[in-house]
Amino acid sequence: MPDAAENRLTASLTMCRKAGKLLLGFDAVKEAAKQGSVRLFLLAADASEKTEKEIRYFAGTLPVRKLPFDMDALKAYFRKRTAVFGVCEDGFAAKLMTLLPGSEELK
Repeated sequence: MPDAAENRLTASLTMCRKAGKLLLGFDAVKEAAKQGSVRLFLLAADASEKTEKEIRYFAGTLPVRKLPFDMDALKAYFRKRTAVFGVCEDGFAAKLMTLLPGSEELK
């Protein structure tokens, strides 16, 4: 059963998605990163090393964080099994960063 911190995190991710500011999938995030619209890159806990390396490349100086959920757990919320998420709005990015203070920063 998820704890309160995980509930706040998933609620914020869901709200971000409903607002149209959360991209799902490597290709969508990569294209948005090339256009400069991604503010925060999120990876599932079980993302591959190759995926992490490629996302770090596209992120440049922007933050890359690992979520405390694996791809199967995230699929329950977003109906798509993916390892890569992109947050495209400063407010949501800042909120999610506060909810992930203990997460492993990859960049």
